[in-house]
Order: sequence, then C-alpha cells, then structure tokens
Amino acid sequence: YRQISLISAINQGENLDIEYVRDGKTYTTTIVPQYDEETDRYYIGILGAGELIECKGVNLFKYAFYEVEYWFNYTFKCLKMLVGGELSKDDVAGPVGMTQQIGETYEAVKPYGLSSVLFTMMEFATLISVNLGVLNLLPIPALDGGRLFFMLIEVVRGKPVPPEKEGIVHMIGMAALFILMVFVLFNDVTRLFR
Repeated sequence: YRQISLISAINQGENLDIEYVRDGKTYTTTIVPQYDEETDRYYIGILGAGELIECKGVNLFKYAFYEVEYWFNYTFKCLKMLVGGELSKDDVAGPVGMTQQIGETYEAVKPYGLSSVLFTMMEFATLISVNLGVLNLLPIPALDGGRLFFMLIEVVRGKPVPPEKEGIVHMIGMAALFILMVFVLFNDVTRLFR
C-alpha cells in the first residue's frame, strides 16, 4: 500500500494504468486521479485498509527489504521530479533542514509513546541512509559514482583516463558540490526564519 500511496502523492494528474488480480483473474484498468484544491494534490481514491501482519524471525528480513525498496523508489522518484523541475529549492534540505524535520517529526509523534518515536526515527534513519547511498552513487565527479563512471570508461576504452584529466574533472565536481552545499545550507537557515 505504501508504494501505491507514494505513486498517488507524487502524481501530477497523469492517468495510471494498473493491473490487479481478483479471484485469481488478472484485470487492467486506468485510474484518473482527481485534484483536490484544499490539499493541492491529486488523489486516486484508494485507502489502505488491509490486515496488519506480525513480523517475526526470517520475515523481518523480507519486510526490511520491502522498506528499503520503498525508500529507494521514493528517492529515485524525487530525484526525477527535482531534475524535471517539479520540485522547488524548498523541497531540498541539508543537515540543518534534516535536523529541523527530525525535531518536527519527533514533536508530532511524541504523544503516541516511546515505541512510535523509536519506529519513526528508525524509519527516518532508513530514509537518510538510502538517500545518501543513492546520491553517492550518482555519476557525479568527486563522488563514488563519478569514480565508478571513470572505471566504466576505462573498461570500455581498454585504457585508463589520464590521471591529470580525471583529477581536473573531480576538482570541478568538488567545487560544484561545495557551491551546492553552501546553497543548501543558506536555504536551510533562511527557511528557519520564514
């Protein structure tokens, strides 16, 4: 259900072609999302009213995998929206913004007890870990993904890129990353005073 709710939350009004199984038969249909002015988003009209499953033993690994897969999908969809211009600078956060979000999340969950706080913070930690992992593997110079990209070039060419040229590319990438980090930090701090 969380995968479906993610698709619904980031939908920008596009029709959704879905395939579902009922009584052992497979059907296909198209869902036309409806816009709600009050919440400023599209809804597909599906509620998550399924049964809860108790996870024990080996099943913990299976559902932990589902959780990580969910956050991978979430991260990739958000990156796609960011590159496509569907998200603004206020939808990006650095350490200050993440700390603020953690504080707000803690205050919202605190009335429900310690177990809810722990579960929510673990979920937040999973989101941050997956985000850092995905971003680090992007083919951007100065990141691990940039280094992997140069290694791929080496495999295709049969010889390495000259170290001085690779160093220049990584230095430019590092400078761009520093500029991005300063921008995100500035944006996070100014958002505190809005």
